[in-house]
Amino acid sequence: MDDNVVPQQIIKLLQDKSQDKKQQGCQQLKSLVESYAQSGKELLIKQIIETLKIKLTSQSQLQYKRQGMVAIQTVAELLVKEFPQLAEKCVKDLTQPILECLNDKEDKARQYAVECLLQLTKIMKTMILLNFNEIFDYQLGRSAEQESSIVQAMFLLDQLLKSQVQTAVQEKFLDPGKQYYFNLNSFMNQLQNKLKTRVTYVRQFLLGWIKVLNQCHNNDLYIYFPMILEGIFMMLGESNKEVRNGADLQANEFLKQVEIKVNLDQRVNEQIIEILLKICQMKGNQNNYAKLNSLLWIFEYLRVFQQELEEEQKCRLGLQHSPSHVKSDEYLRSNTSPISKNQIQQYLGGFESPLRKTILNSLSQILGPILILLSHEEEEIRKAAQKTNELLLKVMDRIKNQSVEFINIVPTIKEMLTDKKSNTAESALIWMKHLLEMYSESLFPTIEDILTKLIDKLADSESAIVQNIMDVLANISMHSQYFEMVIDKILIMLHKNQEQSEKKGDQIFKKLCSLLNPQKVYFTITAKLLEIYSENDVIFISNTVQILTNLLISEKELQNLRNILRNLKHEKDDKKKQQNQEIFETLYRTFCYNSMSVITLCLLSEEYELAYKIIISFSEVEVNECILSEIAQLINVLETPVFIFLRLQLLEYDSHPFLMKCLFGLMMLLPQGVAFNTLRQRLKNVSNTQIQSLQQDKKIEIEEFLDIQRLLSLFRDIRFQCINQESKQKDQH
Repeated sequence: MDDNVVPQQIIKLLQDKSQDKKQQGCQQLKSLVESYAQSGKELLIKQIIETLKIKLTSQSQLQYKRQGMVAIQTVAELLVKEFPQLAEKCVKDLTQPILECLNDKEDKARQYAVECLLQLTKIMKTMILLNFNEIFDYQLGRSAEQESSIVQAMFLLDQLLKSQVQTAVQEKFLDPGKQYYFNLNSFMNQLQNKLKTRVTYVRQFLLGWIKVLNQCHNNDLYIYFPMILEGIFMMLGESNKEVRNGADLQANEFLKQVEIKVNLDQRVNEQIIEILLKICQMKGNQNNYAKLNSLLWIFEYLRVFQQELEEEQKCRLGLQHSPSHVKSDEYLRSNTSPISKNQIQQYLGGFESPLRKTILNSLSQILGPILILLSHEEEEIRKAAQKTNELLLKVMDRIKNQSVEFINIVPTIKEMLTDKKSNTAESALIWMKHLLEMYSESLFPTIEDILTKLIDKLADSESAIVQNIMDVLANISMHSQYFEMVIDKILIMLHKNQEQSEKKGDQIFKKLCSLLNPQKVYFTITAKLLEIYSENDVIFISNTVQILTNLLISEKELQNLRNILRNLKHEKDDKKKQQNQEIFETLYRTFCYNSMSVITLCLLSEEYELAYKIIISFSEVEVNECILSEIAQLINVLETPVFIFLRLQLLEYDSHPFLMKCLFGLMMLLPQGVAFNTLRQRLKNVSNTQIQSLQQDKKIEIEEFLDIQRLLSLFRDIRFQCINQESKQKDQH
């Protein structure tokens, strides 16, 4: 730099204490700049400004700083008025010395700097925006200023700069060919970094600028949301109420743009969704309100997508019902709705909207955080997550027939199945059920892994979730190649958790029978019990059979099987007789492992003679308290509506002699107590004549379907096997 570019005489005049000499110095400086400007000597003008900075604004003396600022202001005024093109090139040079004074230690120096910058902004108007980013940085650095005079001046400067930005945007809108001084892209990049701050007053300052930008750009900042949205959402956890409310207001203003702008750019959508999901997964209670707002945004995206799907369906129906002679392009021209046109184009040409691509590509990423938030400790967040999850399911149902598969979400659902929080796991089960209903064949390669996770969850779950798990397992079982696998895994789980097997087994078997063929379920379970556990755990078989017996005599889903057993002796068709006998014997082989279950089966099937001989055979074995307790339970069962037929048959003593013997035999086994008195009271109603007839052991000619001695022998063998294994287990214990 040439030190002689500004004559020493001018510098001395500017440094003088006399006001007249200072003004004289400014006039000479003005003339010097004008002479260089007329010759187009841009470099010399920049050197003049640099000299003023070195000789004046950078000096320690306050009066020199102030006079240097006045001199720079004089140069700026001349250039803007007479040489605007040169002024544009010198904006940074003119503002930089003033900005540096904003960081001066002395309050007065900073005050002069703000006031000078305010005057420069008035002089240069929108042109000053050419160095806006740097000015903004210095403003931000002084946003914590305490001196009242400086604060007031900073406020006026900030308002003026906002006004200039609004003016620049408006001028660009009215005259696109005009020089545009404000670079929104550059400023947004700068703003993105600044929004990471946690300083309250800085956040407040930034929110003010975001609000102005949104207003002056006619609420059209959608493409910039990925740069600023995360920062705004983070402010929702701010302790300062004013900042928090400001961020909330701005987030709501931005949310209104989603429906209008959502189909502009797929990449923007994906970036926004990524930010929303990141916030949903943040830890800490201070982020709860941000999580709630993120859920509201995700819900809005899904709502707009659902609306788009509905419009698409209407368009399809419109095309299907349009006259055959009307061509598709004519139909397009006749339909004036922009949204409908897009949807018709989608139907005709396979067009996929940016929103559609975004949702389908991001579904697995969206689903995980939503399922997790279903178990959030805050009720409002749980409700919002539930609402969003329900909408997501509706969206999936609506597009299930459009060759769109959701197999990519299976890993997410499998992970959520193992979640220890009930709401999350339960909803994951609902999703798995939906997937199996729609894409079961596509899921076959992963079924075994899914089964393992479901069974593990079944072992640890509360009763409410058990129902949903069984829905999914039943859905899998509908495919023949997996039916027995499901039964196997359920029995293994119950065997490992025998302390819970009675309660859970009842729920599980009941649900299976309600969703699948009850007869097939019973036959498979009983066969598996014999095949796997008859040699090593007869107690487990006995307990499981007891569960099956209770369901058989109480649940409406098993009414058909009950009717088959009831008609065992009354079926007239020979083929059906044989089938019914096979059904009875199939169940009998496993029911023998539980004394009262096999007697119940015989009584239900009206095989009274076999039941009587089984009861009599108790004299050959040791009857323990457990058997006596089971007999007492059986007496209560005989009082249920299912056995009305049996109680009425007591009146037909000639036709059912072994029924009376069964009941008297049961009563003889019981010690005197509640069950004993219940049965005795029932039998008191039988007349002496009936009892005498019973004593005569009258033979009734009825057709026998079963080999009673063979079945009785089977019962005895199994009973002794059970006693031996029970004794061994007691000894080991």
